[in-house]
Amino acid sequence: MLEGISKVLCIMIAVALIAPAVSAANSVEIRGQISNEGSIHEWNASTFPAFWHNLKNDLRSETLTIDPSESLTSSDRDLDENHLTYTVQRTLKKYKVQSNKGLTVENGLNYPEGKVVQDGTHYGLVGFFGAKRVAVKGDTSKLTKLIFEQGDTAEKVLTVGETWDMGEGWTLTAEAIDARTTPRQAWLILKRGDKSFDCNNVLHPNEVCTYTEDIAGLTDVPLFVTYVDGILSSSEGDIVILKYTWLISTDIKNIKTSDKFGVFKVKTANDTHVIMKNEHAVSLDQNAVVDLAEGIQFKVADKSKVLRFYPRKVIKLESTSVEPEATPKATPKATPTET
Repeated sequence: MLEGISKVLCIMIAVALIAPAVSAANSVEIRGQISNEGSIHEWNASTFPAFWHNLKNDLRSETLTIDPSESLTSSDRDLDENHLTYTVQRTLKKYKVQSNKGLTVENGLNYPEGKVVQDGTHYGLVGFFGAKRVAVKGDTSKLTKLIFEQGDTAEKVLTVGETWDMGEGWTLTAEAIDARTTPRQAWLILKRGDKSFDCNNVLHPNEVCTYTEDIAGLTDVPLFVTYVDGILSSSEGDIVILKYTWLISTDIKNIKTSDKFGVFKVKTANDTHVIMKNEHAVSLDQNAVVDLAEGIQFKVADKSKVLRFYPRKVIKLESTSVEPEATPKATPKATPTET
């Protein structure tokens, strides 16, 4: 009996010790480089990690700049109107079907000009207040979310009638697969909600499927790309193997001149870049947290004799719980068939 009570007490003490640590870690502050008395006038992804940075390709697009004429001191803590600038510059990234197979995407972008061409190799990518966004058809003033992009080695295997849920209401169904005909072929149906679209009708191995749509005032925007890596017979029937899949949202943010984001007002919005400046003076008061836009802030030190501050973004962490691991579904074993 006493042994049982002791075990219960030990468990209660362990829970009491762990709980505060878990609840305390509900957010994380991402800090930029500290400016002392205006010693630093510009931040980018290297000096402010909250800004977007594609490490593999060293792509970065955001800068936050204080006009060098600002004499920021403990006695002059105001950033004058139009003296704080946030800039987004478009970058270009290869579609994975291009980087891995050398194939092109209908109405993608060329490189390095970033112009729309029939057989494109790249798409526009930017950071927008730290969030990764696709520049729709290369236009930095029209931004959307990248819903899904398969990794270089990832693949998706579909059997006949199987549906792939890719997010935001988008699904892809293998309507029919024939691994015994020459050439082998698959018929894929792309759906968004209750709307269906043929994916280039019948597809064969080593072919790219691109779905385009008129959206946000632009024509033939590539929304979905996938590559047929193989069509095979397996123990579960005929299968199609898809790789390098890419999908963007149809929820487009249109950025126009005079639009406002927090303290900023848009001065320029075009294909290649967006420039915003503070509409009114921004005060860096002692011990203040100054909201700029979209979660980006300045944190000012609690010192009266020196002006010390840094940009930051506080990210709220989602509570996590340990789930039992699901039994992985076995990948169908392919059986070679004669061609």
